[in-house]
Amino acid sequence: MKKEETNPYALIGSRIKKIRLEKNIDKSFLAEQLDISVASIDSIERGRVKITMDVLFAISDILKTEMNYFLTGIPNSRVVLATHILDNYIEAFKFINSLSPKQKQVFSDMLTKLTSKSSNKQPKK
Repeated sequence: MKKEETNPYALIGSRIKKIRLEKNIDKSFLAEQLDISVASIDSIERGRVKITMDVLFAISDILKTEMNYFLTGIPNSRVVLATHILDNYIEAFKFINSLSPKQKQVFSDMLTKLTSKSSNKQPKK
């Protein structure tokens, strides 16, 4: 495994660089906005320094990118989608839990029939 792959600061720095380049923002502009040197930006992007949360927050604001992406590599839209899906499952489980034992049995029987019908279907040739 490469040293960069185990260095979280290198991962964060590479994500910063990726977004900066995608948005056509040069190092000097970013450095000016942060009131630091271009060499400091280079060190951040190469993972040579431990970036503080304050600086990461400022970079996130300047690059108009969620901090979550820099920390995890997961775009915020995926996090929102996953949260939405999880919320739907929670609501479904709450609904099922609110059913009477007889209603739960009817629901279970319906699911069994639906799943057996869908698994019995042969793909069309």
